[in-house]
Amino acid sequence: MIKVSVNGEIKEISENLNIKELIEALDYRTKGFAVAINTTFVAIDSYEETTINNGDMIDILAPVQGG
Repeated sequence: MIKVSVNGEIKEISENLNIKELIEALDYRTKGFAVAINTTFVAIDSYEETTINNGDMIDILAPVQGG
Protein backbone atom coordinates (compact mmCIF):
# COMPACT_ATOMS: atom_id res chain seq x y z
CA MET A 1 0.00 0.00 0.00
CA ILE A 2 1.08 3.57 -0.66
CA LYS A 3 -0.17 6.91 0.68
CA VAL A 4 -1.34 9.71 -1.58
CA SER A 5 -3.28 12.92 -1.13
CA VAL A 6 -6.58 13.04 -3.03
CA ASN A 7 -8.21 16.46 -2.96
CA GLY A 8 -6.31 17.21 0.25
CA GLU A 9 -7.27 13.96 2.00
CA ILE A 10 -4.66 11.25 2.68
CA LYS A 11 -5.66 7.88 1.22
CA GLU A 12 -3.99 4.48 1.24
CA ILE A 13 -4.20 2.77 -2.13
CA SER A 14 -2.69 -0.28 -3.78
CA GLU A 15 0.69 0.08 -5.44
CA ASN A 16 1.01 0.39 -9.22
CA LEU A 17 -2.48 1.80 -9.85
CA ASN A 18 -2.92 4.01 -12.88
CA ILE A 19 -5.28 6.99 -12.89
CA LYS A 20 -8.16 5.03 -14.43
CA GLU A 21 -7.86 2.33 -11.75
CA LEU A 22 -7.60 4.95 -9.00
CA ILE A 23 -10.79 6.64 -10.17
CA GLU A 24 -12.57 3.28 -10.15
CA ALA A 25 -11.15 2.38 -6.71
CA LEU A 26 -12.36 5.71 -5.28
CA ASP A 27 -15.78 5.10 -6.90
CA TYR A 28 -15.93 8.41 -8.79
CA ARG A 29 -19.04 8.38 -10.95
CA THR A 30 -19.12 11.97 -12.16
CA LYS A 31 -18.32 12.41 -15.83
CA GLY A 32 -16.29 15.25 -17.23
CA PHE A 33 -13.77 15.83 -14.48
CA ALA A 34 -10.08 16.66 -14.78
CA VAL A 35 -7.19 15.03 -12.92
CA ALA A 36 -3.95 16.70 -11.88
CA ILE A 37 -0.98 14.95 -10.29
CA ASN A 38 1.41 17.19 -8.39
CA THR A 39 -0.29 20.25 -9.99
CA THR A 40 0.15 18.96 -13.56
CA PHE A 41 -3.02 18.09 -15.46
CA VAL A 42 -3.07 14.66 -17.10
CA ALA A 43 -4.74 14.16 -20.49
CA ILE A 44 -7.61 11.67 -20.50
CA ASP A 45 -5.75 9.65 -23.14
CA SER A 46 -2.92 9.13 -20.61
CA TYR A 47 -5.01 7.88 -17.65
CA GLU A 48 -4.18 4.20 -18.28
CA GLU A 49 -0.45 4.91 -18.75
CA THR A 50 0.04 7.25 -15.79
CA THR A 51 0.96 5.36 -12.61
CA ILE A 52 0.28 6.81 -9.17
CA ASN A 53 3.35 6.99 -6.91
CA ASN A 54 3.75 7.14 -3.14
CA GLY A 55 3.36 10.73 -1.91
CA ASP A 56 1.62 12.04 -5.05
CA MET A 57 -0.82 14.91 -4.63
CA ILE A 58 -3.86 14.16 -6.78
CA ASP A 59 -6.61 16.64 -7.52
CA ILE A 60 -9.84 15.45 -9.11
CA LEU A 61 -11.76 18.50 -10.27
CA ALA A 62 -15.36 18.55 -11.43
CA PRO A 63 -16.60 21.40 -13.62
CA VAL A 64 -18.54 24.14 -11.86
CA GLN A 65 -21.29 26.08 -13.60
CA GLY A 66 -22.13 29.58 -12.69
CA GLY A 67 -22.50 33.01 -14.00
